[in-house]
Amino acid sequence: MAENEQHRQVEVARDLSAQARTLAHSTRDVPAPFDSYTLLGELVATVDDLEQVCRQLGAWHSRVVDGTHYAGEDSRGDGGTGTVTAAAELERAAAALSAAAEALRAAHSANGVVRWFDEL
Repeated sequence: MAENEQHRQVEVARDLSAQARTLAHSTRDVPAPFDSYTLLGELVATVDDLEQVCRQLGAWHSRVVDGTHYAGEDSRGDGGTGTVTAAAELERAAAALSAAAEALRAAHSANGVVRWFDEL
């Protein structure tokens, strides 16, 4: 079970970014083809977690109070407030991540019927 790391949120996000960058640089090829199924499953779980993060951050942004959590805003010129706009955009990001997770689930399922060689 994952630990609650509220006191390390920024550090955890930086670690996640670094790990994602490493994965991005390493997936031009898959040396052990049978690992592709597990890799897709892990990506589904990761995207599901990122969706949850976006929904929670969006909900948090919708609850913050001027004067309690922040000291006003610079003028945006469009009539919107930064916290309301951030909440809406985070919800939009969560919806996009949900769609991405569904596509990854479909790829994972399709990959599951392939009889991969153990070695190349």
